[in-house]
Amino acid sequence: MRRRTTLISAGAIAAALVLGSSACTGAPPATPQPRETGDEELIAVFRADLAGKDTRAAVAVVDGDDVRTAFVNAGPTTAFESGSITKTFTGLLLAEAIARGEVELDHTVGRYLDLGDSPAASVSLGDLAAHQSGLPTFPTDPEWIAQAEPAFLAGEDAIDETVEELLAEAAAEPLAPDAPPQYSNMGAALVGQAVAAAAGTDFATLLRERILEPLGLEQTTLPLVAEDVPETLAPGLTGDGEPAEPSSLAAYAPAGGIVTTVGDLAGYAQAVIDGPFGDSAALESRPGLDGGGIGYFWGVEQRGDHELVSHDGMTQGFSSLLLIDRTAGTAVVVLVNRGGRSLNGLGERLLALADG
Repeated sequence: MRRRTTLISAGAIAAALVLGSSACTGAPPATPQPRETGDEELIAVFRADLAGKDTRAAVAVVDGDDVRTAFVNAGPTTAFESGSITKTFTGLLLAEAIARGEVELDHTVGRYLDLGDSPAASVSLGDLAAHQSGLPTFPTDPEWIAQAEPAFLAGEDAIDETVEELLAEAAAEPLAPDAPPQYSNMGAALVGQAVAAAAGTDFATLLRERILEPLGLEQTTLPLVAEDVPETLAPGLTGDGEPAEPSSLAAYAPAGGIVTTVGDLAGYAQAVIDGPFGDSAALESRPGLDGGGIGYFWGVEQRGDHELVSHDGMTQGFSSLLLIDRTAGTAVVVLVNRGGRSLNGLGERLLALADG
């Protein structure tokens, strides 16, 4: 299964090797071993993937009402950035807004957001939700890139746009008529802001009132500024193992801003399997990128007689995976405090364990 769902993609930088000195002679001190807790069978599956003294990770396997969890240097209340898994929440909100008659899939985003007469204004919500609009991942303006790229590479929180600034960035994109489809955080952010505007509120409020509170996801938050980041957030690490600042994505939050726990994401998966969102139009497959299936941001795959929906995520300091077998009623959640980690292989092994 191919899931190209990275929130932030930036070039790698060389890591400096710093050697400390010690007054002791002889053998170096032993490296502290990770503290693994929870379901022993899950630990045996992920031990090789998630080992390391600085690693914090949480894993859940859902089978109907049964949820098995395991942790590395973490616990049930440890929070992680979910990255682009957030887009699945945005997709469900889009489907809900359509069901309520607030928006329609073929309506242009400019109908709800002030994009003037720019090319972006004429893109439909449906094309945005399928990454078919041609809008870029992030702004292509050279000045924006010159400011943001060094911050990304340094593991800094680089995005702080207001909604007005997001709209100005989207309106400035040339978006040629023959622009090829591409994965777009900008597009997902516009969908989230559009459905919120159509409901007469802001995205954080819409998310809380229509998903988080009804599902009882009490440990899930949407930090829009640094001050909103929960104290329970695990310390993030870049792919090189350097400290990464928490990502508070401001107006881009609908594309990747949710911070959550493994238990809350497991509950979210149950709501998609046979709960309030089990029949959401967001999960219905349409043509997506590279010939794959996609719902409203959800990856959709038919594997034999099983239907799978999924999304992974990546910020500068975290990697994540949500994989649901709707047919079997099983799901896998993996949350890790390190960016640049592909969790697909681990997710498949855990799902096989769940499916027995």
